[in-house]
Amino acid sequence: MRAGDDDRDRTIALLRDAAVAGRLTLEEFAGRVERAELARTQSELEPLTADLPAAGAADLPLRHSAIFSRLERRGRWELAPRATLRCVCGTVVLDLGRATLHGAETSLDIRNWFGTVTILVPRGVHVEVDGGGPFGTREIDLPDAGPVADAPRLRIRTSGPGGTLRVAMSSRERDGL
Repeated sequence: MRAGDDDRDRTIALLRDAAVAGRLTLEEFAGRVERAELARTQSELEPLTADLPAAGAADLPLRHSAIFSRLERRGRWELAPRATLRCVCGTVVLDLGRATLHGAETSLDIRNWFGTVTILVPRGVHVEVDGGGPFGTREIDLPDAGPVADAPRLRIRTSGPGGTLRVAMSSRERDGL
């Protein structure tokens, strides 16, 4: 049976709710949304939501730091709805491609003193960056395709002198994996 726009929209809404509830990583969300948008039949839509696991509670770290050191988070991990990152003369790489967000909106407050912070996000996520500091650099390089409607939102607020903030598409998305 052929799928219509309403069928695709319902599937995308279910995927969005699963990502917001922490049942899908952002990478899984982006991949499934892409397949839903291209689906022509009901049989192509059904597997996209059939295997969603139940959500579980987790004690999530609210603060992350790299002080004269390096912090790198890749693979499957969880980011709290409100988190703080402190970087002092360090290097931080947060790859959100397989990260689970626990809310429709995630706030990340970055305090960066002369460090380099790189945030890698998958396609389709709403990203907002605010703030800055003296002698600081902000490099925001996201795809032109833009966010998916009702996708999770990542709000980044940065402060501190002399730091560099890079926000870019995750390497798996960029390489087409």
